Parts: sequence; C-alpha cells; structure tokens
Amino acid sequence: MSGAESELGHLSNALASPAQLEHSSSSLDGVPEELERSVRYAGVKLTQAAGVLLQLPQDVIAQAIVAFTRFWVGPEGGSLAVYSAKVRPISLSALTVL
Repeated sequence: MSGAESELGHLSNALASPAQLEHSSSSLDGVPEELERSVRYAGVKLTQAAGVLLQLPQDVIAQAIVAFTRFWVGPEGGSLAVYSAKVRPISLSALTVL
C-alpha cells in the first residue's frame, strides 16, 4: 500500500481514489508538481474570494471549490498543459454551476 493509500484508507466515502490523487493529468503531461499545486491553490483562493464578494453562503463556496478541484483530479481530469490559460474561467464557472 502506497503512502496515499494508507493515509486515505480510513475514509469510507472518498470522492477520489488514492490512484487519482497520485497521478494527475498535468503530471502525465510533464507539468512540474509544484507548479500544478500553486496554480490549483490560486484557483481555489480565487473561487473563495469571488464567492465572498458575491456574498454566497459558505456551503455554496465550498461546493464550488470541490467542483473546481475535481476538474483537475486524476489522469482523466484537466491538464494545466491544456487549460493553463483557462484557470480563472474554470474557477468562476464552478461558482455559476452551483
């Protein structure tokens, strides 16, 4: 069992498998892990700030952040190599979908 699997083994209803968290589409496309993390973090912060400015309930903001994060998760998710210029629209669309 890898490190990710042992850490998530106690979750009975995980939304992403350890394999999905271990290999993202961006990493498979050669995007450095630190760059991917920083861009995803910035997108989450942008989503949160937009939700606060729009005076949305906290649960709606949290759901938008989950939707934004799920877009990037796993090998079948979005890749920064493909969507790098579209992080802001993806972040804001996560708010409007909910």
